[in-house]
Amino acid sequence: MDDNDYVLAFDHFYTTNHIQILKSLIPFMEGEQAGMLPAIVKYMELQYTLSLIEKGSKPTGNVGIHACSKGQDDKDTKGIEDNIEQIYNAVHRYLAPNEEKLFSQLMSAMRTMKNMREMQQMLEMLQSLNPETDGTANTGGFGGIDINEIMQMFNQNGG
Repeated sequence: MDDNDYVLAFDHFYTTNHIQILKSLIPFMEGEQAGMLPAIVKYMELQYTLSLIEKGSKPTGNVGIHACSKGQDDKDTKGIEDNIEQIYNAVHRYLAPNEEKLFSQLMSAMRTMKNMREMQQMLEMLQSLNPETDGTANTGGFGGIDINEIMQMFNQNGG
């Protein structure tokens, strides 16, 4: 879905045709009318959205806009790292430079944690493949590195 499609989908479900008509008229307004009309449109959108909430109905029925949540299938198959990247792709055009930098740092940290978890799993698997060492001896294949020390380091770092 294109970045702009999310905004259009929201507009489609949380507005009425009359509000859309008023939005279309904004460029043709002059003077004081032009200044007040956007505020009136926003007020009408808020009023309409609140009426939907009050009724307890979703404007989309069974089909939902999934900006804040994913379906159960998506949650099962994707990690939070994937969802964060999807969220970033949806909002990056609207971020200030410092917000974009923070978002990039967050995604980088999450990728690093994911890589650490994968490395920890790999080390555990290698340890289980070599039961002769009983987890205490150094393995020559690792250049004299004690796997237990590495495992302790990962566990201490929240892995």
